[in-house]
Amino acid sequence: MTLIYTAVAQDMENHIYSIAFCVVDKENDASWTFFFGKLKSIVIDGLDLCFISNRHKSIANGIAKVYNHAHHGYCMRYLGENLWVNHHCGEHLFLFYNVAKTYSSNEVSDYFVEFKNYCPETTFFLEHDLGFEKWSRAYFPGKRERRAYVLKYKERKFVPIAEKILRDNMSEGDSFYVENISGDEKQYTVFKSGCTTKVDLPKRSYSCWKFDLVKISCNHAMVALRSKHNEDYGLRVYDYSSPLYKVEEYLLAYSESVNVVPLEFE
Repeated sequence: MTLIYTAVAQDMENHIYSIAFCVVDKENDASWTFFFGKLKSIVIDGLDLCFISNRHKSIANGIAKVYNHAHHGYCMRYLGENLWVNHHCGEHLFLFYNVAKTYSSNEVSDYFVEFKNYCPETTFFLEHDLGFEKWSRAYFPGKRERRAYVLKYKERKFVPIAEKILRDNMSEGDSFYVENISGDEKQYTVFKSGCTTKVDLPKRSYSCWKFDLVKISCNHAMVALRSKHNEDYGLRVYDYSSPLYKVEEYLLAYSESVNVVPLEFE
């Protein structure tokens, strides 16, 4: 039997592109370790690197042997299908996705308690056998450590996907109330529907954790930026998002040639 391993990545426009592939005769620890060993020559190890895969043990073993610092998480879609087939919780599977997708640890707790009431064995498996850090955004290791404003600026600075997220976050922020708790326009508390979020603009630190994973100014940051910058608000939001989303950075990602597959004897 012939198998093909592939490693793909996602660019800042949510497009998927291939990084490497490998043809093997069987799926086991040796073949995955070989694949990751070759991959490491172009994708270096680091704390900011993350692999997402299904739950095949040999994938986990291969990553652990080759990449000492990278995080390994499980694909939400594969995990959801596993819960549907093997744990028979299809009727309440939406609660799993609520837990997996939310950025707030408080919301995770609420959704998970509700999920546990319906599917106690499934939630035990997710919490103790897998661990939240493997599949939940709110516990992902990356956390270590309106519209009128945007439309005034004709020049597009970020790629379209990022621009849309910024506009949506600005619109959501219009309904929030903000208080400058430090008095120096650096730290703010944002209020909405009984919930509070701490915002530290210089540190790019927001207690909702959305920025930590997505690297785009969240709706809470937007209302703080609006309070601080007033008329310049629509322009300054770009300064508080990752430069990876800039149009020029996107073009640079595809500026080099993609090499064709060489002949077998090479």
